[in-house]
Amino acid sequence: MKIQRFKLTQLFLVIFLTLFVACDDPAEEACKEAEQGKIVNYTSKGILSVDYINSLKPSLGLPESFSAQYDVKVYSVDYETTDPNGKTVIASGAVYYPKGLDEPLSLLSGQHGLTIKRSDVASLIPIYGYLGLFGASVGYVGIQPDYLGLGNSTFPYYPVYQKSNGKVLLDMVEGVQAFSCENDIELNDNLFVMGYSNGGYNSIAMHDELSKNPRSFDIDASVVIAGYFDLERDNSFSIPQRLERPSWAIYHPYVINRTYNLNIIDKIIREPYLSKLDDLFDGEKEALVIDNSLTTYTDQLFTSEYLNEFSTLSVFDSYKNAVKENSLLETKLSGDILLIHSKEDEIVPYSQSEKFYTSAISSGANAEIVLLEKGKHNIQDYVGAVVDALDWLKKYE
Repeated sequence: MKIQRFKLTQLFLVIFLTLFVACDDPAEEACKEAEQGKIVNYTSKGILSVDYINSLKPSLGLPESFSAQYDVKVYSVDYETTDPNGKTVIASGAVYYPKGLDEPLSLLSGQHGLTIKRSDVASLIPIYGYLGLFGASVGYVGIQPDYLGLGNSTFPYYPVYQKSNGKVLLDMVEGVQAFSCENDIELNDNLFVMGYSNGGYNSIAMHDELSKNPRSFDIDASVVIAGYFDLERDNSFSIPQRLERPSWAIYHPYVINRTYNLNIIDKIIREPYLSKLDDLFDGEKEALVIDNSLTTYTDQLFTSEYLNEFSTLSVFDSYKNAVKENSLLETKLSGDILLIHSKEDEIVPYSQSEKFYTSAISSGANAEIVLLEKGKHNIQDYVGAVVDALDWLKKYE
């Protein structure tokens, strides 16, 4: 009888300890694996101090009113996502964690402008992720996706002008949510999105993807700076006679032709530049280097058919259809949005933001627009808008 009682006591003790340990360690149960965007590799990129972040203000044109408050721990991550054809591939990005905060933190996904050189991204050079870095320095967990085709991505080129980029970026959000939990960093339910230029397009592509394929989270508020959304060319549109950045002007049709296998790039680009395209856009050259191998004269770069008969020739129908299906003007938004654009922007006209604002308001969304009187299309001229955007997001905390 004593032996039986001893065995029963042992059994109760084992059950009690099992229950106690399980209840005492809820983090293991709470950290569910990401269904999409699973992080498959990560590397610590060190800590950027408050003093160092503030020292960047003069070179970037940051106003004196901005002040970093926290040191920032940076990770480079690789994660699973899908390419425009639905095939599983690897993409990369950087994650920025503010140090010294014990409260649950909001997530801020920052999307950078057009980058052509594969290595000019945040996962390899953390200060290039200025949206994620500045966000983390004032208390957000910052995400800075490299985009598909850049950084450590296994995709051969960056598919600009693609709605499919929205899934790539949402996948990183989901992967970082799981990654943060696994590293004992508590997030709250807030997800904010901020994008500049091409990153503005990609930010709205995130909304488009989320509206079609909901996830366990929503976007609470977004800021889009100098973004574009309507890709279609109306009959009154004309390309300027001289181009400041011919690499940007060529990259869009080059990528659309390649992504959709349209086989019409020879109807768009003239020789001797046509035969150089694959070499120029191999991911190893930055835009300025590519510009030096091109001409700034539009009529020497593009065919007369593309310049003068784009709206009437049937050979361009497949191209126009691809562009139309990737426009985002009527996207259903999740959460509120602030649009910021300069009236002096020489690359992306401020009418893009005006049209999107009108569309958002007509659909019942809560939207605001700020038109700046001064500022060309470069991050130095728009960096003040980034600071304003971070202040604007505070009301959603």
